[in-house]
Amino acid sequence: MTSAVRELPYLHHWHWLGTQIRCALQPDEPRLIDHYFAAGRCLARFTPMGPAAVARSSFRLLLDTAIDIALPWHWRNQCLDQAWRPLRDLHGLADSCAALRQWQLYAQALAQCELQPSLSYQAPQQGHF
Repeated sequence: MTSAVRELPYLHHWHWLGTQIRCALQPDEPRLIDHYFAAGRCLARFTPMGPAAVARSSFRLLLDTAIDIALPWHWRNQCLDQAWRPLRDLHGLADSCAALRQWQLYAQALAQCELQPSLSYQAPQQGHF
């Protein structure tokens, strides 16, 4: 069995979890982020995609979700609170000056991230448009 065939189920599952996080499809389920991290660990361990690539993608996904004002505030806050985890992994995996510089840029982006208020949605009252 080729590595691409073995990688597919892990990759699809990880991407699906990432889509659920990014689109806040289950904003009242904070364990979704833990499931995403667990799927990422499996992806990094059992496929050619390395742990650094998984950590980078995970960090960007969480930070991009946190700054998306169209998503619910509590979900964005949850994603921001968890963004340190892949950042910690990246620091441990930094094996060159370039990787350490990239980690510093990510750490700076996280430190400077300020959550703006989420957009408010007010459903029109029945009979009014």
